[in-house]
Amino acid sequence: MKKIDVMIVDDHLVVREGLRQLLELEDDIEVVAEAGSGLECLEIIETSCPDLIFMDIRMPGINGIETTRLVRRKCPDAKIIMLTIYQDNQHIAEAIQAGARGYVLKDVKRENLINIIHHVIQEGAFLDPAVASELFNHIKNGKPAAMEARRPRFTHRELEVLNLLVDGRKDREISDFLNISEHTVRSHMKNLFRKLGVSSRSQAVAKAIQGDLISKGH
Repeated sequence: MKKIDVMIVDDHLVVREGLRQLLELEDDIEVVAEAGSGLECLEIIETSCPDLIFMDIRMPGINGIETTRLVRRKCPDAKIIMLTIYQDNQHIAEAIQAGARGYVLKDVKRENLINIIHHVIQEGAFLDPAVASELFNHIKNGKPAAMEARRPRFTHRELEVLNLLVDGRKDREISDFLNISEHTVRSHMKNLFRKLGVSSRSQAVAKAIQGDLISKGH
């Protein structure tokens, strides 16, 4: 019997450990990787793609939605389930648009979570009933704005630069940290400014944080 390879992406160690223990009670599920941030997740999938990824939304650095979008480019066969506390329509819509196949709240019961994993692996999709009702009413009442949400599309490297920019790093520091030239840093910065619709570093930082692209701290 082939096991389902699972990766857990969450910045809280206690969540990762608890979820790992829960999942590995199942004979056909194996947790093969963990990541405490979006960047760490992207580094891991450079060498191997799991069958399924549990992805938190709010994490330091690149958030889970942007990470999901980038993971889908590199590992299109990986199924991603957002495991989060957020119940608002905006996050749900953006997660689905980014390529998530499931959206589950963290208070989910163990037996339900196992069923969701098998359902999603078999090409299904799952939306937590607690958020499905609200989303249905939102659309029914003629408020589909959340489903029309549009974010700029960033490359993995652009998000790395943006993350360091939010941390207050200068061009030279970004260059040294990412092992790229300052000219390349400035080129990425130019693309970031264009995509964010800003003209300065401070505006880019503000836009990134306000737009929930990058989380400053936890």
